[in-house]
Amino acid sequence: MPHPRSQIRAAIVTQLLDATAAEERVYKGRLMPIEEPELPAIVVHTRDPEEITSRSTSGWNGFERRRCMVSIVCIAQAFDDIDEDLDSMAAQVEAVLQAWVIPGFESAELNLVDTRSDDPEFDGSLTTGATTLRYECVYMTPYRDCSNPYVQAADEPLERSGAYPGGRVTAGCPAGNSGEACPIDDAELFSQEEPIN
Repeated sequence: MPHPRSQIRAAIVTQLLDATAAEERVYKGRLMPIEEPELPAIVVHTRDPEEITSRSTSGWNGFERRRCMVSIVCIAQAFDDIDEDLDSMAAQVEAVLQAWVIPGFESAELNLVDTRSDDPEFDGSLTTGATTLRYECVYMTPYRDCSNPYVQAADEPLERSGAYPGGRVTAGCPAGNSGEACPIDDAELFSQEEPIN
């Protein structure tokens, strides 16, 4: 399954297709230069560090809260006022994403953090410029999305549980034991009838 960042980028690209002056020229993570016939265009990437802001205290079947920065780069070319063209594209992007819910990430929050414009480049009578809108995307992702791999449900007495009440140690236990011993080396098992000395 693709990483959540990849899914988020793809969803944003789909949402922006034919919704701005870039029309269908919306690219995901593109590194190769964009040539003049492809302008105006938009490039979506997530190259800033991603942070894990919190994690559930449960050891298994938990979740992580993550924060990644999505950069949406608007690139345009103009004869006169490049800033006006870039601001127009930026406004279109903001309008499209402002109340949008990311499919598959319905609990995620996508908020504009800042906008930065690069110095324009001049090529004869044409000016090429870029404006980057950085969005903060906070989303949840599963953490150890399975039951404890060292135990499985069993109807055995509590004292036979190698990890928690109601479970028993499986063959995947680091100690190499299966259903008979605690995963801690040299541990001993006692039944309720046996006194502990």
